[in-house]
Order: sequence, then structure tokens, then C-alpha cells
Amino acid sequence: MNKKLKNRVLQGLLLLSLLGMAACVDNDYDLSKDVDMTITVGGENLSIPGSNTDSITLAKIFDLDPESDVQADVNGDYALTVNGTGNETTVRIEDVTIEQNQIETEPSSSELYFRYASAQATEANVDDRTSFVVDKTDVTEDLVALYQAQVVSTATLDLSFNGSVRQLHLAQGFQISFPAYMTIQCNDSRFYMDGHVLTFAEDVAIPRGDILSIPLTISAIDFGLMGHGEGLVERGHLIINGSIPVAGRTYLNADDFISQQDVRLTLNTDLNFNAIRLTEVTAMVDPQIDITIDPVAINDLPEFLRNEEVKIDMTDPKIYLYITNGAPVAVDFSADMIPYKDGQQLNTVAIGDKAGGTEAIVIPANTSDYVVCLHRQQSADGIVADKIITVPTINDLIATIPDEIRTENINAQAVQEPVILQLGKDYDVETGYNVVAPLQFNNGTEIIYNDRMDGWNSDMKDLNVRHAEVALSATNTIPLSMEMSVNAIDSYGNVMSEITATVEGDISAGSSATPSVNPLTIRLQTNSDDALREMDGIAYEVRATVPTEFEGTILNEKQTLLLDNVIITVKGGITVDLN
Repeated sequence: MNKKLKNRVLQGLLLLSLLGMAACVDNDYDLSKDVDMTITVGGENLSIPGSNTDSITLAKIFDLDPESDVQADVNGDYALTVNGTGNETTVRIEDVTIEQNQIETEPSSSELYFRYASAQATEANVDDRTSFVVDKTDVTEDLVALYQAQVVSTATLDLSFNGSVRQLHLAQGFQISFPAYMTIQCNDSRFYMDGHVLTFAEDVAIPRGDILSIPLTISAIDFGLMGHGEGLVERGHLIINGSIPVAGRTYLNADDFISQQDVRLTLNTDLNFNAIRLTEVTAMVDPQIDITIDPVAINDLPEFLRNEEVKIDMTDPKIYLYITNGAPVAVDFSADMIPYKDGQQLNTVAIGDKAGGTEAIVIPANTSDYVVCLHRQQSADGIVADKIITVPTINDLIATIPDEIRTENINAQAVQEPVILQLGKDYDVETGYNVVAPLQFNNGTEIIYNDRMDGWNSDMKDLNVRHAEVALSATNTIPLSMEMSVNAIDSYGNVMSEITATVEGDISAGSSATPSVNPLTIRLQTNSDDALREMDGIAYEVRATVPTEFEGTILNEKQTLLLDNVIITVKGGITVDLN
């Protein structure tokens, strides 16, 4: 455009000068040898209509790479979107097994006196008790409190006697009472369990020298039914005290006596446990949960967001946390989100229940793809998430666009409440997140864009002027107010200090419904005759801000800037070299 305008100006000026000279030609005088053909034509001002531009869309201005982290959605709205890669961690509460050597038993011995009677049985009653003690000090400290447990264990209740008779009878109804906190089964039909009490369903004889061994299966322990000083008395320390009353009627028939004399017998009762393994427990736990999240790198930003002086005040940036918690425990999550630029920490945004943080971020147990949205505004309109949390300081992460955002000082702890879980089983916890920041700004935003227009020298080198102006009209539907400053540059890109370049007028923000129309004037002025001839273009800086009335308006790829009604004015006449 500049070249066409210059050619048109020069052609017109050349025609005028030739017409003027044709009126006073002396054929005997050689002008090319004796007269300086450099002349100045034009009056005080010479104005040339310029060309108009097509509407320039934001899509053209941004000129985004496909890999850029700023992209337009299906509606054309721009957003900064970056994804964070989470990691998988395993939650595991180690097995708890009470080994056989950790169970100390105390057998009972009951003295029984039987008077011989030749025609009838003689009886003696048993009223005794046996006991056992568990004192285990190596329980996993991930268990904070223990309420109930499904267990795998077998045991035998062994009864025998000492004395000189052929056999001893234990009568139907004979009972052994186990602790109420134990759930026990017996698979021998001669006995039945009524709650925690084993009862003889029939008379059972113990031959001399034999042991009556009653098989038992222990399937559950209710620690909540234990007395004071029992159960998980502290982290890592388990105590169980068991007292087992033995009561019932015994008898001897006449033919059980070896001699026809009264006898004294000793009934021995002993409980023998195999190892007791706790499988599924109702407990309060505090396992180690090691959650890490890789840094989020921000790449390929458009030029206008890279300037060191850019200040971003986004209306409602959002961070979405995606968490799968396969563990049966809810997790209380907190962390610091820290932006870094050139290796330097810019700010810290605390999230979760911690100093300077937000409300608690609790990830429910047994949940898949649980979504937490952290955002700036109180209103949650349009946000789809399982939990929405307002973080007033979240813009601090991008107030200066960082190179990366790191999630540090992560603390993930099991919520302290009773849960049911399997010991020795691995539960997976997976995390990930992304940042979604629509390019909608508040009043505190200042965007700075630097660029240059060059390649003018071929059009400027033949002009010998000291003043020039470019007047134009700017029609804007972009919701940003723009202020431009310029400097003249030479063909090497250096600022030409001998040329003063100023811009009069600003571009006010607009919208597609109500575009703004603003006049602009760019003035070029110098005291040197040669300066403008050496000029190759301008370097310009645009500072864009957001008026209050346009806060929250999203930048869209279809928003435009139109420059038209371009008029170029040269002041003080134009000098043309016709030699």
C-alpha cells in the first residue's frame, strides 16, 4: 500500500513539475548540466487517500500454533488449558496375625469327689474357669482404633481327667462359656453353640487316658465388647484377656469304678489356639498415602501473553482435580500450588484444610473419577463437578504467566472415622488435574504486545520530508481498550532517535453488538532532511486493558479490529530529485 501511495504521489508531482518547466524552456540551455533539478512542490499540506484493511480477527492476531496451550473451543472462545499428570499410589494396612506363641493360656483343674454306690451313679459338680491372655506389641501402627474384626482361627477345647476310674461322664447340659466378644462355631454334633456358650447336647464320656478334644472355629472378635484395658490400648499394642467358665454335672456309673471305693479325680480343661489372623476389620486407620503430581508446563503461548510486564487478572480461572480413590477410607487432601518462572517461585496458593487454605478437600472412599473444581468466584454457574470450592487467590497462579505450576507439600490423610477394610490388601489412589482459564479478564489486567512493521525503506528512500501523518479510523469489537506507542526504526531494526513518532488517540473496547469507533493519528517528525529517507518502519507496543464494563467478557476468535478511512498527510511540501 505504501509503495502504491508513494508511486501515485511521485507520478503526480513529476507531472506537475514537467508542466511547469515546459512553459520556460530555452533550447540553447542544457538543464541537465547547468541546473539543479531537485525541487520542492506542494503546499503546506498534501493529503493522499489511503487504502482500508479487511477486518482483522483475533484468530489472525493470535496466529496460534496447534500445540499452543491457548486454544479456541467449538464456540470460538479462547482458554488457557493445561493438563497435569498425576500418579498412582497404593494404600495398604498390613496384616495383623496373633501368633500362637503370643497367646498365653491358663488351664484349669477341678477336684472331684465320687462316693461309691453299687446300684446307682454318683455325681460331682464342676465350677471352674480357664483363661488366656494376648499381649501383642507389634501391631501395625496404621491402625488407630480397632472395633471389630473378622478373623481366621481354629482352636480346641481339651478335657481330660486324672484318677483311677475307667471313664468319666460329662452330663448333657455341661457348659463352657467363652468371652462374649468372640464368635465361635463348633462342628461336632455332640455340642452346640448358643451365642458364646458351648453346651453338651448329650452325655459324653472321657475314657481313662484319653482327651476329649472339642474342635472350635473362631470367626469374629468384637473389640468394642471388651473391658477397660483391653483391645488396641495404643497404636501398635493389642491386649486381649479371656476368662472361660467351665460348669456342669459329671458322674460315674458303678461299673466305672475300678475298685469298690470312693475316688477323687481331677478334671483338666485347656484351650489351645492356633494363630489368629485378622482379615476384615472395622477400624480407624491412618495409613501412609503418598500422592505426587507432576509439574504442569505451560507452552507455546501467543506473543501477547509472553511479555514480562503482562499482568493477568482472569475472571474465573479453574483447576479441576480428578481423583480415583479405591480405598475404603475417605482422604483429606491439601497442598500448595506454586507457579514458577525462570526457576523462581512467583506465588503460593494453598488449597485444602491448611493455613491460608480453603475449605477441606475430602475425597470420598470407594469412588472413581471424583472431580473437584477449584475456582475464583462464588457463583458456580456452569461448573460440572462433584465438589466445587471457591479459592479467592487462585488467579495468583497466572497473574504472571508462569513456565510451570507445581503441586508441592501434598498432605493426604485418611479421615479419622470408622471404616471397614481388608487387611493386607492393596487399594489404589490415582490423581490428575488440569487448569482451564478462559481468556476473560478483570479490570486489573494489562496485556502488552510488541511487534514491528518494516520493509518501508524502498518506499521512503526517495522522499525528502520532515513531517508526515497517518490518520485512520479504528472499529473494534474486541473487549479490550488499546493504547499504542511507536518508534521509528531503520533497516537494521534500530530505533531512530532522530525521528519522533507519536500516536494520538486510543482504541476503546467494543463488542460485536456495539463496536467502538475511534480516530487515530500517527505523527512522524524529524529535524533531519535524510532521517525519514532512512526509515524502514515502526516498532510498536500495544498496551491492552479491560474497562470495568467489559469485565468477564471472553476473548473470541471472531472478534475483530478494522482500520479504514486511512489518509496520509505530508506537511511542508515534498522534495523530489529529478536529476
